Amino acid sequence: MGVVYAAHDERLDRSVAIKRIRQGADELERQRLWREARVAASVSHPNICQLYEIEEDGADLFLTMELLDGEPLSGRLERGPLSPAEAGQITLAVLSALGALHDQAIVHRDLKPSNIFLSRHGVKLLDFGIARPVASASGVPGALTQSGLIVGTPRYMAPEQLEGHTVDVRSDLFALGMVLYEMVAGRPPFAGGSIFEVATAILKDEPPALSGSSTIIALDRVIQRALRKQPDVRYQTATAFAQDLRAAMLVTDSAEVPSVRPVTRLVVLPFRLLRPDPSIDFLAFSLADAISSALSGLPALVVRSTAAAASFANGTPDFAALARTLDVDVALLGTLLSSGGQVRVSAQLVQVPSGTVLRPITSQVTSGEIFQLQDDLAQSIVQTLSLSLTSREQGRINRDVPASQEAYEWYLRANELQLDSEQWPAALELYRRCVERDPQFAPAWARLGRSYRLMGKFGKRADAATNLANAQQALQRALAINPDLSLAHNLFAQFEVEAGRAREAMVRLLDRVRTSPSEPELFAGLVHACRYCGLLEASEAADERARRLDPNIVTSIAQTFLVMRDWDRAIAVDRSATPIAKILAMVYGGRRAEARELLSVLVTRDQPAALLSLLEGLLNYIQGDHRLLVDSIHRTMDLGVGSDPEAHYHWAGALADAGDHDSALGLLERALDAGYCPAPTLASDPRFDPIRGSNDFKSLARRAEEMRRRASESFRTADGPRLLGLPGG
Repeated sequence: MGVVYAAHDERLDRSVAIKRIRQGADELERQRLWREARVAASVSHPNICQLYEIEEDGADLFLTMELLDGEPLSGRLERGPLSPAEAGQITLAVLSALGALHDQAIVHRDLKPSNIFLSRHGVKLLDFGIARPVASASGVPGALTQSGLIVGTPRYMAPEQLEGHTVDVRSDLFALGMVLYEMVAGRPPFAGGSIFEVATAILKDEPPALSGSSTIIALDRVIQRALRKQPDVRYQTATAFAQDLRAAMLVTDSAEVPSVRPVTRLVVLPFRLLRPDPSIDFLAFSLADAISSALSGLPALVVRSTAAAASFANGTPDFAALARTLDVDVALLGTLLSSGGQVRVSAQLVQVPSGTVLRPITSQVTSGEIFQLQDDLAQSIVQTLSLSLTSREQGRINRDVPASQEAYEWYLRANELQLDSEQWPAALELYRRCVERDPQFAPAWARLGRSYRLMGKFGKRADAATNLANAQQALQRALAINPDLSLAHNLFAQFEVEAGRAREAMVRLLDRVRTSPSEPELFAGLVHACRYCGLLEASEAADERARRLDPNIVTSIAQTFLVMRDWDRAIAVDRSATPIAKILAMVYGGRRAEARELLSVLVTRDQPAALLSLLEGLLNYIQGDHRLLVDSIHRTMDLGVGSDPEAHYHWAGALADAGDHDSALGLLERALDAGYCPAPTLASDPRFDPIRGSNDFKSLARRAEEMRRRASESFRTADGPRLLGLPGG
């Protein structure tokens, strides 16, 4: 637009900056400079560059402003990332300036590092040339609707700004979230070599999670909320953003090194066979799965499951679609060829969405050493991505190498079957055959333990005790073989909490997070354990971290939202094959017809007897038949679904609502006896209103609150707030 001069005001004996519009500027540019002057003059704030005056001299237009001594943030970032403390302080200063603007219903609309100036006397927000003072619209202070008009800098635009939709104060907060990410990570959150690629990433992708110290984990939670695509779930005000940021900066790191690493997200695609060969057909998926398993749990690396990559198995993948669908940065793809007793793999490690080849990899082994390929490829990936590993972390690679091709095929097939409740017995049998053939393969023992747990919970009552004992033995065997197997820690936590040891499970998982902060399976286990302990905020925080690391991971967060009485979110996130939480949330939220329709399909399937009885009980609940409801709950208990204290709580509420008060109190007591703590919702759950005044209920409520207090103490002692990035850490 012009040029800025350093000058001296002789009248007031002070240094100033004079911004002069360029020669030949058009009327639009003149209006922009006038707008900048009016906005700057309308707000007096220590973090906003002060305007002294505006003058015209014929065709020339001048702004006289405060002269700043320092450099723009963009210049500072050229020398590398900032410390979390520096980045936080700068962001708080900008939030203070934005708060003053937003209070005047002004949206900056061009927040970026070059418009944030680091002076010797503090942080200054600059350039209000496209800021707009607008009236409050759409219920949000500073809302501006100009359909189809895109103004600003694309790399730092919010999704709604890129699409030419309503722009309001939350758009500024999204941009500041991007700036904060760049300050601590040393690179922008949304990559791309062109404006189109960057815009697509902002609209479709999630930025890589940040790994490192506990302060970084806490900052990552704040950034995640600031960068949500939908404005309604973003920070609504600069004050709210600043409040969470201050809390994150209070998280202490003790002896940890506050380094920051954007987590690299990797997917290993199924390999293509160059020619049909029955002797190696199974390797297409099994080798990819084995490499993925070998690399899981390494710091600064998150590996997507092979199942998630299945849709990209054929032909040359669309790298843009791959990056967007699986939310990854790097992909390994390759081919297999068998000839003369040798198996040759040719692979490429590719950066996505650009398609840039980071490294070609070739390896060849004899047919009898097929899984040696896994080690060669895993080590090549580590070297190419420059992952700095300790000797302990290096030892984790390839700890779970399959010893039998046949057993590994059984394992992969069982992994597919176990997703369907009708196929649980078949999956269990395949896992059992796998560990018999390959007794040192820890992942199969872990999944066998899960299968036994489900059959003990929903199978025949006569077999329940045996199945649950087998589940414990299998899970402990998995951890004995590989103590670092996060999958086993997650599955064992589910067993523990249902066995009344939720606090122990929570503490154990938090201890694992200290050494494996980028493992989504550990956080998935914490979602479950923290909820059973009555720590719902911690359960939600664990889910947020798990999904930042792997958006496709399955957690029990729907159950957490259910007990939080957040019906819409419980319905939205329940992706289980038998979505009990979704159905209950529909019932409680007044959507009984939808719940009835969903249940009517589920009860026609070939389900385990106890699960089918549970579903029939829900159908009776929806239909308001209290007598049948009471009968079905007691029948379900008789069938053996007595190992899940969370179910006891929900049944207790249904029985209290149906008038069976003694049974309701009995089930509620059983839930507490078994370690389930409903304290956060027990006081407000209207289903218990018919028994709320009884002394027995009051006694149980006091006991639940004491359980939560003890769990909260254990959580703090285990550094839970710090490890999950919560206030109080």
